Amino acid sequence: MSFDEDFDEELEPVKSKTPSSKTPSTGKKLTLYFMSTIGPGEKKEKLTVNDANHVSDIKQTLGNLFGLDPDEFHLSSGGVTLDENSTLRDYNVNDGDDILLIPASTAG
Repeated sequence: MSFDEDFDEELEPVKSKTPSSKTPSTGKKLTLYFMSTIGPGEKKEKLTVNDANHVSDIKQTLGNLFGLDPDEFHLSSGGVTLDENSTLRDYNVNDGDDILLIPASTAG
């Protein structure tokens, strides 16, 4: 039996964790790396997001992923703190970029 024969079954498509009401109809998908500097040790998560998403919606998702309250951290890209009312597209974030989660008390 070859390797290919072991996996003939059809896999179900991956379901999105983003509610359909929050999914923007425009924009492009970006794979970004979110690194938390909050708490002991650094944690890094890879996440595919739409660049038309608002920063506040992404913070909500990241809060769930990292077990943090979205009000307790800000997102930073290239030394710039991202405004919650803006979209990722407003900051020219590119596929593969690193985004930092920084404590709200130290964000500028």
